Amino acid sequence: MYKIFLSLLLFTTLYSQTVNFAEVLDLTINNNKELKNQKLNIEISKLNIKEINAINYGKLTFTEEISRTNHAGHVFNSKLSSREASFNDFGAGDFKGSSSLKVEPNNLNYPEDRNNFNTKLAYNLPIFTGFKISNQKDILKLQQKATEVKYTLNKKQLSYEVLKAYNAAVVSKEFIKAVKKAKEAISYVVKSANAFHKEGLVTKIDVKQAKVYELNTNTKLIDAQNRFDLAIAYLKFLTSKDDIKDVSELKYIYCDISNLDNVYERAYKNRDELKMQKFNKKAMEKNINISNSEYYPSVYSHLEYGFNDDRLTLEDDKDYYMAMIGLNYTLFDNTRSIKKQKSKIQFQKAILDYEHLKDAIKLDLDKALLDLKSKEKILKEKKLAKDLAQEVFDQSTLMYKNQLIAMTNLLEQEANLRKNEAELIVAKFESSLALAKVATVLGVDFSNTIYNK
Repeated sequence: MYKIFLSLLLFTTLYSQTVNFAEVLDLTINNNKELKNQKLNIEISKLNIKEINAINYGKLTFTEEISRTNHAGHVFNSKLSSREASFNDFGAGDFKGSSSLKVEPNNLNYPEDRNNFNTKLAYNLPIFTGFKISNQKDILKLQQKATEVKYTLNKKQLSYEVLKAYNAAVVSKEFIKAVKKAKEAISYVVKSANAFHKEGLVTKIDVKQAKVYELNTNTKLIDAQNRFDLAIAYLKFLTSKDDIKDVSELKYIYCDISNLDNVYERAYKNRDELKMQKFNKKAMEKNINISNSEYYPSVYSHLEYGFNDDRLTLEDDKDYYMAMIGLNYTLFDNTRSIKKQKSKIQFQKAILDYEHLKDAIKLDLDKALLDLKSKEKILKEKKLAKDLAQEVFDQSTLMYKNQLIAMTNLLEQEANLRKNEAELIVAKFESSLALAKVATVLGVDFSNTIYNK
């Protein structure tokens, strides 16, 4: 039995894990399915560029057409294409002994059924498209960059959510420690009350009041443990790692805000949303160029080499070739100017969206900085309040021993101490989130800026 217990203990030690924020963040980023999906979008955007590049190399196709018909035109054309046409196919025999040109040649109008095999290779190449392909390629490159930036943006947003979840687990753990500490203190109060009651110094009601308070503290411990278990369960979900059992210390995200003069420019420079909007603005400008391409002629070429016969063949006397260069130019199409006007409007909208986003970022930064300032002040006050509440409780404990105050007064001061401890823990949590929010608004990458406060 002892060996089994030892084995279980060893297994639990080996396969349970206490993680810090860096580990949680790394696991989440590597295992997150949405980020993996976004990476696939990046690969698709790269392939889109390769696809547009491939258009410049043209298209080579092989075609095998097999038909059988008694259609007069098709039969004669197939014979002519295979170089087998004769005057008899024109119905020359029907003109013998006749001077009329109105004779309807039977062989020409009612030919026998014929098979036709047309084997060919064709190569089509766009020579000039009015710069449409080059502008589309530029747009696809901008879309690829935007997709890559979107991946970075999603990763940063996920990092902020991971920080909240991780610090929530740490705070839940601190609540457990605080309640356990309170339980120890109340247990000491209960023992003191029992001792005083035996000596006849206090009444039975003091003992009962202390015992009731101890029972309530037990329920708080159960609730705190449940909150911690829920927080750990959420971390397991985020990281896709089921052996997480505990977390280490609270984490703060560092961002230098000592120089507020350039803080807005830093936000504009680093925010991925603004980068994406820049790419969108450039893409809308390229769309105007695509609209202009409608005013240029398009030049294309077609090369074809093949064989035509009533059977499948590769004989030299049955082959043919065709080389063609074509030009297509639209003389009048009033929709071109309308499309161009729409493209210009889309470009103007992109400019306005960019400026609006800058204003929104400035507002977000102002709010984040004000919130951080407020939360740091609150944290400072809560630390002082907690220390003072501890002193009051210690003094009250001493006064109760000396029978200077009642049990209700002592328990009231103990409750006030635990209330201030809880508020201090919450203040630490909110301060960490406020600092992380500033970092997020500034576009900071959490994975490179972690430190303990």
